[in-house]
Amino acid sequence: MSNKNKNLEPKEVRLVENKIIIPNIYSLKRLGAGHDGIVFRYGDLALKLLKYDINKRKEKDLMTFSKVNYFLETLDLKRVVAPIDILLDTDGIFAGYVMECIEDVTKDHKDPSYKPPGEFSCLDLAYAIAELEEDFSNLTEARVRAEDINRGSYIISTDFLHVCDMDKFHRLSSTSKGTADLNLRTLNFAIAKFLYFLMVKTEFYRKEHNKTLNNWVKKSSNSRTFLKELSVEIGSSSSTQIAEYVDYKVKKLTR
Repeated sequence: MSNKNKNLEPKEVRLVENKIIIPNIYSLKRLGAGHDGIVFRYGDLALKLLKYDINKRKEKDLMTFSKVNYFLETLDLKRVVAPIDILLDTDGIFAGYVMECIEDVTKDHKDPSYKPPGEFSCLDLAYAIAELEEDFSNLTEARVRAEDINRGSYIISTDFLHVCDMDKFHRLSSTSKGTADLNLRTLNFAIAKFLYFLMVKTEFYRKEHNKTLNNWVKKSSNSRTFLKELSVEIGSSSSTQIAEYVDYKVKKLTR
């Protein structure tokens, strides 16, 4: 726990479905923080304590009680880390939500389970893409538009890529072909940007390549065939590492 958390006034929270009371959430291990909240670990659960009051959350289109309830009742996702419970404070006011705690195996070099992203196989990537496609299709059917995928949205677990942080996902009043297109672009962007982050770490990358690689991310995001073409390009070999693919891709895009 950080010293910053120790200086905060204790805050009791209650997990509604799990019927658990935590006397002080700030006493838990802090997993991370963003512009919209702080995430703590409680056993095999991740608890996100949200910032701002309800009016500010609505204004910023962040997580609200009605949105999290809708996600709980409607969504059943595999690779997008969705809420599974609600946090209330001592006054019974919505304070945050609960997720499955996905262990990130890329964070700690000293951990025996440590594994850099590039050491996963192209087959791992293919499986992740297939399940994310299914998740994003389910989001569209549930009238949810995915948004705000960024560097902090990725978790690399033992089964490879997961996407977290649904706070700025939009609940829509109706679905349309436009929703499907927007969700496809967001998924395309998430995959292309993830590969970009790996590309810039290869020995073949140079600063002057950055514009070319960013243009590739933009083009890929707007392509209806990007994921199919990527699946063909990466193959499905369990022995070919993703690092080999990104080496090849950087050289191909920058030659």
